[in-house]
Amino acid sequence: MKSFIRRALALGAIGSSLLGTTLIAPNAALALTQEQVAEKLSSVPVFVLGNESGLILISSAEDGQAEEPSLYVFMTEQDAETFLSRANEANPEFAPNAQVGLTNLERLYEETQTEGDLQLIYVPEQDEASEAAALGTGYQGGVPLFFARLEDGSLAPLQQNNGETVFPMFFSHDDLEALLADLGESNPEARAAISVGVLPLEARLVEMETSEDEALNQIRLLPDSETINSIQQSAPQPPAPEGE
Repeated sequence: MKSFIRRALALGAIGSSLLGTTLIAPNAALALTQEQVAEKLSSVPVFVLGNESGLILISSAEDGQAEEPSLYVFMTEQDAETFLSRANEANPEFAPNAQVGLTNLERLYEETQTEGDLQLIYVPEQDEASEAAALGTGYQGGVPLFFARLEDGSLAPLQQNNGETVFPMFFSHDDLEALLADLGESNPEARAAISVGVLPLEARLVEMETSEDEALNQIRLLPDSETINSIQQSAPQPPAPEGE
């Protein structure tokens, strides 16, 4: 666990996979392998709590109850900071030296494969959860993934510039709405045939591991553009060449 905290929670160290997204080419196999699932998750930044000893695992069980502690995974840095601040206010002994660290879902997914007892609890961003609940599609919690849905309920495809077809799923409701607004201007008829659907990330992860739906090979997870912009802006800038 210590080796993971060193490579995944180095504050300010941002892998290139967080600053862009990778298009996964369709694979002949129906079910996704663990490697394919991990690669699809590489572009999604998340935030966790850690200190010099490793990841901070938290148990939500009441006194006297047995429960394995879990790693809380936050979708925004602010939510992680708020959680840590409130936890330390309620209990100064909770984690006085803890810090919020940046990693991505790929690293956490791979860690759960090697550390079978590591349980993850995903903490949705509240505004996105509220947007998901307001859609009236039966969303009952979890980190919402928003997608364009055709009249038959299937995922709406998106044609890439290279001619490849993908099925985008958005962590931000606003990002999807912006795409649909552009579609409405260029093709109102196509926009009228599309509604917004939502599915919890947790359910999609299980589906990617177990389902034999070929379309899963073409799913692309798109992180919140505001989160990506914030990460890019806070990344250390290379020094300017001498003489400039």
